[in-house]
Amino acid sequence: MATKMDEFKVTNPNMEIESNLVAEFQKLDLTLNEARILLFLMTHGSSTASDVSRHTGIQRTETYNYISTLLAKGVVFSTFDRPQKYYSLAVGQAIDCLVQTKQNALLSITDKKKGYQEMVEAILSTTVVPESDKKESYQIVMGENSIHAKIKRMLADAKEEVTILVTDRNLVNFYHAEITDQLIQLTGKGIRVKLRTPCKNASEYLGAEEGSKKTPISLKTTSKVIPVNFVLVDNTELTLLLESNSFKKSELCGFYTNNLSMISVFRFIFDSLI
Repeated sequence: MATKMDEFKVTNPNMEIESNLVAEFQKLDLTLNEARILLFLMTHGSSTASDVSRHTGIQRTETYNYISTLLAKGVVFSTFDRPQKYYSLAVGQAIDCLVQTKQNALLSITDKKKGYQEMVEAILSTTVVPESDKKESYQIVMGENSIHAKIKRMLADAKEEVTILVTDRNLVNFYHAEITDQLIQLTGKGIRVKLRTPCKNASEYLGAEEGSKKTPISLKTTSKVIPVNFVLVDNTELTLLLESNSFKKSELCGFYTNNLSMISVFRFIFDSLI
């Protein structure tokens, strides 16, 4: 059975491409079926709802509902033909439209953040919340963007020291995510930042001037194998970056904890690589 499926993929190279595109469209707040219909219209041009239903396997009534949503999102148009036909924006225009819509939604939420805080505070003012000590805990974080956001929040709370052990690839990812910029800013506030990596040109990602290897961060290149990637803040918070062989950003996994026993183990690993 597996052999037949592999043969099918070989004879249908577009199958994997379409699957990847649908997955990417879903990141722009489309459902699975909305993404499938949008891709169909992009690749087949003007089509009736019956055509879409027949080729995607989605029931006709549901197809109309999904198309209505895509019309509302501004990525699909309807003609005056009878029966009606539908067509989509070109892929670049559709992505720009969906990205802009998502950005507007995020900006709207950001603008209303103070209002949300006041609402929660209003609820808390009439609710008795028992005081409790901060407990040791852990959290699983999925996806590169979520992991980077978690690390940025940790760094924002740093008071004394940040300790980082990363491979070449993760250091480059930190650079593109502007985490290295945040590290440099911390040194300007008097916070110690120590970084160990096998990356030979690491200083280029850490604020070194052109032609110089001098960086405000305490950097040491190690020739030893990096057993694990992690960011440790003030010896109280730790995020592990668990490598994936697939290199798919959506499958990357992070593990956060404030468990002091676990933290001491990774601090020992860091110190042993000096």
